[in-house]
Amino acid sequence: MGESDNGNPKQGKSSPWLIVWAGLSISLPLLLLYIYSCSPQTLQFGQFEFKQILGNQDLDAMLAELDEPEPTTPIVAPDSIPTIALDSNGNAIQRDTTIPFLSNNYNKPFALPAYELPVFADTTKHRIMLIGDSESGGLRYPLNDYCLANGHKLILSLEWYSATTFNFGRSDTIQKIIARYKPTYIFLVFGLNELYARDLKSRKIAANQLAKKLRGIPYAWIGPANWEEDHGINKVFQSSADSATYFLTKKLTLTRAGDGRHPDAQGYRVWMDSIAGWLQTSARYKMAMKPPRKRGRPFRVPIITINAAKYRGY
Repeated sequence: MGESDNGNPKQGKSSPWLIVWAGLSISLPLLLLYIYSCSPQTLQFGQFEFKQILGNQDLDAMLAELDEPEPTTPIVAPDSIPTIALDSNGNAIQRDTTIPFLSNNYNKPFALPAYELPVFADTTKHRIMLIGDSESGGLRYPLNDYCLANGHKLILSLEWYSATTFNFGRSDTIQKIIARYKPTYIFLVFGLNELYARDLKSRKIAANQLAKKLRGIPYAWIGPANWEEDHGINKVFQSSADSATYFLTKKLTLTRAGDGRHPDAQGYRVWMDSIAGWLQTSARYKMAMKPPRKRGRPFRVPIITINAAKYRGY
């Protein structure tokens, strides 16, 4: 190192070529990644293979490939369906708060209850069943208010903690509950545990399996209350549901509880208000859902809770 005129050591100067090389080492990989993002090809470097995660076009093509046409006639079940005793009001006499329907006679093979699709009017009174993950546990209270205000009866709330499409689609739990409680309308609410899911093809197959279980019974498939953007799970659900039966929740702005994931009490109320408006105007199976004058009515509906960590169903 040389000395300056005043005797101090000279400071080294960066080479222009070093700066250029540093810039290329950063920008070139980014450029290659961008080019690759626009290409469906798989890249091979020696023993390493780089494969794209599904993009929007790939996802749409995959969903279209796995989609099944909607049936033109309702499924009619055989006469061997398990039956239950009903009182004079059409309610199940025996209502369990655990899951005994998973044992005894209900382990036998069975099909969906026979059901012919009615011509819906706003005055139709329904026996409504709510099925879902932990989100359904908060939505059931404003749903109960709407049911009481419009002459419907909420007959059961099934809350399957931490459940995913695989639990609902692969197991026969849903069919057994349908056969036991005989709803005339089903609310299906889940997906919060799958916002980060990227194995969309396998979840699409499970979602198709679930859609088959619902055929023959009017339903509303309520999408998860996203707290952030998902990787395509809403597209998966919407493509599996029958036309105009899927409510896209993620477009709503909902206040959140302390965990930042689930809506809070006010958020659930806003959510239910939005669902109710959709049910009266745009849903495939419309129903009377006028706003209730009283909120927070006593909840006297049977509740079944299952933990997916202890019972996954398949």
